[in-house]
Amino acid sequence: MIFNSSMPRSGSELIQVLLHQNPRIYGSATSPLLEYQFAARGNYDLPEVKSQEPEQQQDAFISMCKSMAEGYYAPITDRPIICDKNRGWAHYYEWVAQWNPDPKMICCVRDIRSIIASMERVYRANRHRPSGTDNPAKMEGMTVMQRADYWLNTQPIGLALQRTQDTWLRGIGEKIHWVRYEDLCTSPQAAMDRIYDYIGEPSIEHDFENIHKEVYEDDSVYGIYGSHKVGSTIRPVKPSDWSDVLPAEVANNIAQQWAWYQSTFNY
Repeated sequence: MIFNSSMPRSGSELIQVLLHQNPRIYGSATSPLLEYQFAARGNYDLPEVKSQEPEQQQDAFISMCKSMAEGYYAPITDRPIICDKNRGWAHYYEWVAQWNPDPKMICCVRDIRSIIASMERVYRANRHRPSGTDNPAKMEGMTVMQRADYWLNTQPIGLALQRTQDTWLRGIGEKIHWVRYEDLCTSPQAAMDRIYDYIGEPSIEHDFENIHKEVYEDDSVYGIYGSHKVGSTIRPVKPSDWSDVLPAEVANNIAQQWAWYQSTFNY
């Protein structure tokens, strides 16, 4: 199994769709598998667990996690390789490694200014709908700066940023394959070749002019910021593609505030 644990709005869905072009790989929709395992972990301290031999119960729980993954996908696909997409996987790398040794994790990243600009575009395109971002009564989210700060310190972006930083602080970062969205859009075949090399699979020639999402996903359940649609073709990202949305002051402030992220991924 492969795990896609990417930043929001950084091309994770595109990676899934491209991997799904390979007949050996199933690129999942946003998956509940980790949440199912979370629910089981939430019962780890039950009296029925504590009353039994601890080491045996740990082994039984880890074995169950593996069986949950296998059982979950058994009726979904017969493809031999699964790429499960959930932003939480990298944060729980050590747990995943207990039931899936040496896990292969792919994490897409993108210039943080572009991520915030993407959110701002969605906000502006949906002013007729409640977004949960602006609150006139409390004078919150009234400016681009305030909205950027909100997104950078709440879910999903703020949480993903903290978890991404923590992978490096825990020494996990070097075990993960990081894919810059900008590189994926500029040289998609080279980016995919590097993914195949990382997961130990032979590369295939992908069709970047006829991209189609085959795995069903109902975006309406995620709200206005939860689109998982992909374009039919891949085109290079324009330099400073945030500049038409974010004022220079806001963009510079974001880059300075998250300098560790920008420098880690060469932005």
